Amino acid sequence: MMLAYYLVRNSTPHQSFDLQECPLPEPGPGQVRIKVAAFGFNYADIMARQGLYRGCPPLPCIIGYDVEGIVDAVGQEVSDFKIGDRVFALTRFGGYAQYAVTPVEAVGHLPSDAAVGVGCALATQCVTAYHSAIKCQDLMPGEKVLIHAAAGGLGTALAQIALWKGCTVIGIAGGKEKADYLKKLGVQHVIDHHKTSYLDYVRDHLSGRVDVVFDNIGGSSIKKAKSILAHGGRIISLGAAALSGKKGPINLIRLVLGFGWFSPISFLGKSQSLIGVNMLVIGDRRPDMLQDSFRGVTELFQKGILQPHIGKIFSQEQIGDAQAHMQDRKSIGKNVLVWDPF
Repeated sequence: MMLAYYLVRNSTPHQSFDLQECPLPEPGPGQVRIKVAAFGFNYADIMARQGLYRGCPPLPCIIGYDVEGIVDAVGQEVSDFKIGDRVFALTRFGGYAQYAVTPVEAVGHLPSDAAVGVGCALATQCVTAYHSAIKCQDLMPGEKVLIHAAAGGLGTALAQIALWKGCTVIGIAGGKEKADYLKKLGVQHVIDHHKTSYLDYVRDHLSGRVDVVFDNIGGSSIKKAKSILAHGGRIISLGAAALSGKKGPINLIRLVLGFGWFSPISFLGKSQSLIGVNMLVIGDRRPDMLQDSFRGVTELFQKGILQPHIGKIFSQEQIGDAQAHMQDRKSIGKNVLVWDPF
């Protein structure tokens, strides 16, 4: 048996989860079981808790997308991992638990000296950034790259890749602390959206155009991105944070309408692209792509190009505090929960 945090109701951060005992999952062919040392928090977790994430399993369920720990058991046809290996992994839900099972394509080796929480950031934020910035399109030296929520875990990874690629990075974040963090990363243009409109900033300081926009807000933010996109530019849509906390069909309709209606001709005429990224779908439908991104992330981490920032580490009893911290957009880098020794 093991302990797991079950999402039992769509409610407040401190009223939605119950810590329950449940059977250990068993690995099938091509899978490994991981004794979880820490699991990470992602904004999709907040959407699932609020009842706004359509892919979330029926309640009660165990959510969670990334873990780090030790391989505890392996299924048939597994040769790249053995019992005792320290690993990081992407999970198809089930991460808020002491043990998790996942396919080998979604697992990477984690150095023994890596700090706590780094593996969780590598599994979700860094793999997503690698796929978005290198695999589904490729950043080129000199391009102007605009990143929303740039001080978060995903934003950090995107900024590090873009800087490594020789791009000019425009990082958008809220508040002085986050802005200072981005400057320390080396981001050339930092915009505090509490004080400045990024559309005005791009117009006044960047000739009104950028080459790539990484957008996790959705809705009307995509239309705004299109309005400042250069010829040959790309918009990478990574989520719909604009819907957070807004339940009901009316809010969903507003979000959809906010995206706007784009004719393919408007993209074709300027050789522009709108690319959607959903790593759960990639894992389900293209595990080869996912595995390739895990290998690429491992290499960039070993070279020091990807350096995840661990913002806050929560103890086993603080899941409500962790959810509230994410929901209030206080996060800088990656936040994780560490299990008590067991």
